[in-house]
Amino acid sequence: MPLPLGDNETAHVPDFLIFNVDGSAIQIDAPDRVFSVDVAVVEVEARKNGTRYRLLSREEIYDGFRLRNAKDLLRYGHHVTPLGDRLRLLAALDDEGSLPLVECLKAFQETKPVAGIAALILSGFVHVDLDDGPLGPDTLVRRIAR
Repeated sequence: MPLPLGDNETAHVPDFLIFNVDGSAIQIDAPDRVFSVDVAVVEVEARKNGTRYRLLSREEIYDGFRLRNAKDLLRYGHHVTPLGDRLRLLAALDDEGSLPLVECLKAFQETKPVAGIAALILSGFVHVDLDDGPLGPDTLVRRIAR
């Protein structure tokens, strides 16, 4: 949860606090947010706290494929990919570098393939481009180096 930015009278709590792998942080607000304080003040306060601040545009949220793809993936948020399926897919990606999504589905033997790949995407084992188009058979899957 983000901490309030500003003083007691003009405090603003952003929607999200995101920690990046490099240790930096950014606070983000959705575009439909009603502000009690000027956005410039929020940006200054965030910098004082050692973070950045960004107000997303409506187009970033509602245009394109990211939101629709995220909704498709999130319905599998409670799934866990069994170790055997994870190892088979990660080994194949190590050998090939990247594979079309349809080829990745062949690695799953212990769980339903779509649930398994979605769980691996959500848990950060593999990466797909959510902005390129709707997730489909030709979507490229890459292993995320850990």
